[in-house]
Amino acid sequence: MKNLITLMAMSPIFWGLYCCQVASTTNQINNSQIQTITSFKSNSAVEAIARPLTVRLLGENIAGSGVIISREGNDYFVVTCAHVIDSNQDAELTVLTADGEEYIAKTDTRFNFTDIDLAVVKFHSNNEYPIAVVNSNLNLSLGEQVYVAGFPNYDRETTNRGSTMDLGIQPYNLTQGKVSHVLNLPLERGYKIGMSNEIEIGMSGGPVLNKKGELVGIIGRAKYAFGGFDAYRFSDGSTPSEELLEELISASWAIPIYKLDRQDKHFNIINKSENRNLGKIKY
Repeated sequence: MKNLITLMAMSPIFWGLYCCQVASTTNQINNSQIQTITSFKSNSAVEAIARPLTVRLLGENIAGSGVIISREGNDYFVVTCAHVIDSNQDAELTVLTADGEEYIAKTDTRFNFTDIDLAVVKFHSNNEYPIAVVNSNLNLSLGEQVYVAGFPNYDRETTNRGSTMDLGIQPYNLTQGKVSHVLNLPLERGYKIGMSNEIEIGMSGGPVLNKKGELVGIIGRAKYAFGGFDAYRFSDGSTPSEELLEELISASWAIPIYKLDRQDKHFNIINKSENRNLGKIKY
């Protein structure tokens, strides 16, 4: 553990995305069970679903990802992480969609998730974009395969980690992994689903999809998250044991999508139609 603390303090790569003794503990699987995450086959059906749902968000001081979750007329609603747009709340954003189009968007201030790390932005388009099919039942099983999509802000293949800000949607990335934790008591800001997926800076706000391509969560924290040990406090203010902390910091974390239903009246009804062009939002 001491070696781990020293490594986190010294290595900047551990401050990836910006962004816990548990009541009756936490559901978990051993790390040895999830080491070979690249060995199972890619799910081409999920890949086909994920790409058109995932958008890139760019602003003067921000860059992140989001997922199209609802539509009303020609207005599209994108869920992302609040920390992605915190420094850009009152300014216009640019939404880049999978077809390469750019749209002006703004934070929809009607949506207030209080202490949950979620936010909604809205853009207008005459084009047809698919809507995520939401699975709000959090029936994920430990070891279940999950997919995370988003737009890394840096090219990890280059020596100097070159910026991808000028590359539009080209940096799109989809990672596979497995569910490693489903916490009984979430971490602060609503983080409850731990995964083995490798997540890059800039993928915050992107969708977490199950093997059916249903939206089950919003990614927001990479492994060894920015904020250090403070990022791993539980929602009641308690802290994990050293043994549990080692497990938590080695997972990427997502907020379950059912938080939309429970935290905001505008999302109390979401059409869960299999037709991804019929997602609705009711006011």
